[in-house]
Amino acid sequence: MESSSSVKQSLDRLREALESGAPLDAGLRADLAALDADIRRALGTAQAEQAQGLAQRVREMSLRFAQQHPTAAAVLRELGVLLEGIGA
Repeated sequence: MESSSSVKQSLDRLREALESGAPLDAGLRADLAALDADIRRALGTAQAEQAQGLAQRVREMSLRFAQQHPTAAAVLRELGVLLEGIGA
């Protein structure tokens, strides 16, 4: 599925943006790891109900990153749009 591929590419870009930016605190790092795992798990299933709410979580996380990690926040916003497009 093309949209799943786009979401995975956005997750990879997010990881790259965070590695090149300011260090993350342990809480944000854990939240991102959980979000990444949930998104990848949802992409691997055909059950839309498992993916619901992911776009909202991504939008909320982008707000947390906006000041210290503006590039990551932009990627998160893009990811949120992609997830909305696939019903997540």
